[in-house]
Amino acid sequence: MPARRAGGGLAGGDGLNDKPIENLPMMPQRPAAPAGAPTVYIETYGCQMNVYDSAAIAALLGRAGLARGDDPLTADIVLINTCSVRDHAEHKVLSRVGELRRDREEAGRRPAVMGILGCMAERLGEALTGERQRIDVVVGVDRYESLPGILTAALAGSGGAGSAVVTGHRDDAHYVAPPQLYPQNGSHLVTIHKGCDYRCTYCIVPYTRGPQREKAPAAILDEVRAVVAAGGQEVTLLGQNVTAYRWRGELDFAGLLTQVARVDGLARIRFLTGHPRDMHERLMDVIGAEPKVCPGLHVPGQCGSDRVLARMKRRYTRAEYLHMVAYARRVVPDVTISGDIIVGFPGETEEDFAQTLSLVREVGYDNLFCYTYSERPGAPAVRLGDDVPADTKKRRLAEVMALQDEVWQAIAAAQVGQTWSAVAEEPARRTEGAWRLRTLNNRKILAPLAAGVPGRTYRVRVDGFRNTSFFGTAV
Repeated sequence: MPARRAGGGLAGGDGLNDKPIENLPMMPQRPAAPAGAPTVYIETYGCQMNVYDSAAIAALLGRAGLARGDDPLTADIVLINTCSVRDHAEHKVLSRVGELRRDREEAGRRPAVMGILGCMAERLGEALTGERQRIDVVVGVDRYESLPGILTAALAGSGGAGSAVVTGHRDDAHYVAPPQLYPQNGSHLVTIHKGCDYRCTYCIVPYTRGPQREKAPAAILDEVRAVVAAGGQEVTLLGQNVTAYRWRGELDFAGLLTQVARVDGLARIRFLTGHPRDMHERLMDVIGAEPKVCPGLHVPGQCGSDRVLARMKRRYTRAEYLHMVAYARRVVPDVTISGDIIVGFPGETEEDFAQTLSLVREVGYDNLFCYTYSERPGAPAVRLGDDVPADTKKRRLAEVMALQDEVWQAIAAAQVGQTWSAVAEEPARRTEGAWRLRTLNNRKILAPLAAGVPGRTYRVRVDGFRNTSFFGTAV
């Protein structure tokens, strides 16, 4: 089932890359296309890395002369950038494909060239081109440079139905997106590596995204400078295991953070998602000492039982996780912790689950994303057997969410009356005259602003809270 958010997070080696890196050149956000050029509509599911990839794909296709379309009913090409981290995500995409085909038919539109990109394309490949799915183009996460030729052939009818399938991992494919705001937090996304070497037993990412491969530090810094040149003030550094970044044994994530923080004109740095094994004391010392690095840490704990953590192959113990949290709270001013929890992993007993509940209480998460375990074909945990009954998983999910809500209520109540510095992001959707702002440690607050300016920092007094958001008054 899909993730459920409680209380207030997002799910996440020493992989070295000694091969040459080929980056796409930085492109304008909407490259010019010739009049009458075919239009491409891109729909994105999944994580922020998919959001980033979709922006890079749009730039690549714009350079090839295709126009960006905003309506799936009228576009000549419809591309869906997909996620495979949970079975529900894949079913949602296939359902969406059928919905789009029906909508176009009912609107009297001719069929579009339909493409599946990303993790689902990498995992299923040829299986997506069967008669039931009727997908014309299937392109995996490292093969986007092939899209212009494939789409041109598909439009001309020369590719043959279901014949355009390009998958397989490449070390030399690192895409660069144009500066583009991520709608959740107003931060420009910058991917620093892709793939993962940790191979947690429940996770499909190492198989869909491949082994960890770093983007060159110089390319990352050039990209950040381009964001600043385009008017951006904030970046979010992305990776499946962003804190595991290590360039040729010479530069780790702590060193990269230090270099990015030296970019003139950059005000704030966020990152997603950290792995507890890589949140070592030296990294947290850098986070605490560098004012540009935001102190909101998303570090999935997944479970409170050492026995289950070992079966998950998480590479840390409960005690090590709690030490990491305690050290962060000692050296990182105003730090907040968010995370993920999986319930119902194979073999999880009531005692194991009780330890997860105690972990949630002891950590005091600001945000917690809660999941029930579901098998992913190809992931090692399939061999363990999915032996926790569905109703037990559902009960445990409800219990952990209720506990997190209790924890969050206490945390949030203690903030009332404080005054925060927060960055204006955009006008609130439902409250006229109010703006949505975000603190450095990733708390959301709504406040009336007479003339709000995106990216400007305001002082806001916390007057109260509702669910996961605070509301207040600018002072």
